[in-house]
Amino acid sequence: MTFKIKNMAVVLAAAAVMSLGTVCHAADNDFSSNIGVDRVAHLGVSYVICDQLHRNCGMNEFWAAVTTIAIGAAKEKWIDDKWDSGDFAADCAGAMFCVTF
Repeated sequence: MTFKIKNMAVVLAAAAVMSLGTVCHAADNDFSSNIGVDRVAHLGVSYVICDQLHRNCGMNEFWAAVTTIAIGAAKEKWIDDKWDSGDFAADCAGAMFCVTF
């Protein structure tokens, strides 16, 4: 039981670090938003979070995807200045890609 909790804490900490790095980069300049790199990053990070929750924390695919989407929604609501539906859609796509493949 403690092994699963430790793995979940590591995954959530990694997700926080990855999402904060994206925000800091976007704050420097808006170049990443212009070419769509930000959305690709959202998709990739969501895929990794969902995959690690499923593999290492023992969550089933449904709850891993729901947790990943919730992390993406929380990041959009509380960390970014404004809600970006495209970023949230990329988060959802990354979680669904993880569940599908």
